[in-house]
Amino acid sequence: MPHTPPTPAARLRAIKRHVWLGRHGFLATCAPGLESLLAAEVARLPEVTAVEARTGAVAFEAPFDTVYPALLRLRVAESLRIFLAQGVAAGSFPMLFDQMQRIRWALWLPASCAVTVRVRSSKSRLRDDEGLERTLRRALQAAGIDADASNAQGTPPVTLHLHLHHDRASVTLDAGGALHRRQGDKWVSPTTIRETTAAALVRLAGVTDPLHEPDLLCDPFCGSGTLIAEALDALSGAAAGRTRPSDTLPAPLAASPTWKPERWAHARRLHGGPGALAESPVVLASDADPSAVRAANHNLAALGYADRVRAEVVPAQSLDLGAIAAEHGARHPLLLTNPPYGRLAGARGAAPGELLRALLGSAPGWRFALLYPRAGDLDGAAGVELLEVRTIVTGGLRNTVLVGRVNDDGR
Repeated sequence: MPHTPPTPAARLRAIKRHVWLGRHGFLATCAPGLESLLAAEVARLPEVTAVEARTGAVAFEAPFDTVYPALLRLRVAESLRIFLAQGVAAGSFPMLFDQMQRIRWALWLPASCAVTVRVRSSKSRLRDDEGLERTLRRALQAAGIDADASNAQGTPPVTLHLHLHHDRASVTLDAGGALHRRQGDKWVSPTTIRETTAAALVRLAGVTDPLHEPDLLCDPFCGSGTLIAEALDALSGAAAGRTRPSDTLPAPLAASPTWKPERWAHARRLHGGPGALAESPVVLASDADPSAVRAANHNLAALGYADRVRAEVVPAQSLDLGAIAAEHGARHPLLLTNPPYGRLAGARGAAPGELLRALLGSAPGWRFALLYPRAGDLDGAAGVELLEVRTIVTGGLRNTVLVGRVNDDGR
């Protein structure tokens, strides 16, 4: 029997009742190791309850309208998803298909859209990813959703995540997040890091914490300027993951009939752009690679920070951080950087540990926050005190955030 789509009026009534007036489960994902930071960000969103940290993610419950500030305020989140089904029985393909048919797809998806399905199955009898995707697409077809990309020109793509664990299935709809905001004309360099990783380093460094807020901020391995840009964005209250002030942040959920353009516009007015930036801190950025410096200056200018900082070509080995702090009269200087290691450090004429130890050796009285994989390289470094060592996984690779200080007395 062919599916009869609901009338626009009937669908709007159903959306009001089941989506806009209800509470929903959300899942914000992050790099493993950053769950506590993300949970703290989630807890500051409006009307959030049941916050639960998981490996590489934080689950929570909130009204639908929380999605708008969440997309703008979750700086550490890689993606934001809405649960359409949670933990339903999926011991066989017929059982899974029956559960997928129960989802009210017409409330969440447009009648025609390009759908990407991402499947993950663990400790379940159903391990055929292609078969699982076909089952979900059959359910979409049965609900009258045309998921053929060739018929969805001009419609933002939609991503669904199907996760099976112990014969229980969950389906989430990707609402957007940092992975969808990397548009525009950002230039990159070999040492460019993710915006979300930069956000985590900025948070752990205490850049916006009144107890640790720096009056001098220095990144001598600035690469394409991601860390400096994230620090300035955090200080000015700019939206998470923006690329330049004129950009309209994309949101895959904008294709959904649940999306309220007026609510998105309101949220952007509150959280979308940078506010007034205080005169402090003084910001210094440099790199030994001229191409990286060009990229950093392009990106910082595109974000409106050309008058705040201009990166320069300076080898880190030539820097005396103690003298720089004295020159600027800084009492709370912060070294915030992603030092090179491996071949990138070798290209600068020094072993990674030697390069870093030499830099910190010139920095008495400085606090530091580093993205650097080998904390052991700082063992025995004069005056260096590690306050936090946090292992994270980005892009499938293990890395480490090191937060500490260099004591004035050298002990």
